[in-house]
Order: sequence, then structure tokens, then C-alpha cells
Amino acid sequence: MDIRSLRYAITLAEELHFGRAAQQHYIGAQPFGRHIQNLERELGVRLFERTSRRVTLTPAGARVLAEARAIVDAVDALADSRR
Repeated sequence: MDIRSLRYAITLAEELHFGRAAQQHYIGAQPFGRHIQNLERELGVRLFERTSRRVTLTPAGARVLAEARAIVDAVDALADSRR
């Protein structure tokens, strides 16, 4: 697990659209989706439900993403304090 994958998951949770979320990170939707799948595999939990028309956050995903936001915020705060 890396911080980039957590950032990707947070963006996807906000956008609920793979293409728009990937675009915000300047990567293609397919590599972006692979990062999300790898994160889900690592965590052993499905973060998002996907259909051909929509993406929704699972209850487990909501819990994990709340923690991910706290982690990303802490990393950002640490980086800011070093500048």
C-alpha cells in the first residue's frame, strides 16, 4: 500500500467516476482502476461497487476511506511542516 493509492481511492470516493478521478491525477482510467483493485486486494475488502453505469462506495469502503483521509492529511501536514 502506498500513499498514492490512498489518494486515488479518496478521489474516486469523491468523484464516483473512474474517468474523472483518473483525470485529476493525470493518468488513464485503466491504470487508475488497477491501482484501486490492487489496494482492495491488499486490504482484503471491496471499497467500491462497480457497474457499467455507476460507482458507489461500500460500507467497508467508507470506513477505510475515513482512515485513509486521516493518513493522507497527516502525511500532508508533515510535508508542510518540513517546508
